[in-house]
Amino acid sequence: MSQTLADARHAFVAAMQRETTGTDLPRYAAVLDALIAWSTAHSDRITFRPGGKRTDVIRFERAKTKEVLWSAQVARAAAPKLEIHLASGRPMSAEDRASTMETLNAHSREVLVEGDRLRIGFGALKNAAALAAVLDVLDRLLGDPT
Repeated sequence: MSQTLADARHAFVAAMQRETTGTDLPRYAAVLDALIAWSTAHSDRITFRPGGKRTDVIRFERAKTKEVLWSAQVARAAAPKLEIHLASGRPMSAEDRASTMETLNAHSREVLVEGDRLRIGFGALKNAAALAAVLDVLDRLLGDPT
């Protein structure tokens, strides 16, 4: 049975409920909804990719390529994390990686260094400026005509 985006969102929120204490759950859900809204607004260039074994992971991939652009997953006893995926074979990938890392580091307490996965916690993305900056990064990466 193929997972729908609505099913994936439901599973993701259920996983967040198990791992999130305090009042952060509605704000994390708002971050998730903003990422999904951005992705569906770009449905001509990215598509939802069912999670497979982990139904609580949400992924969107570049249309017609199977290259994941972003994914989000719930971490045990921590805030969910957004990961931006860059295909190493793409032109400008080193520059894209450096620029993306700089943006993520500017909005997160957890500092990424070379070799780290390009991740940022939903805790940082609760800040509207951080979320807007990350969505701008995704816009820029998606705008790559290759």
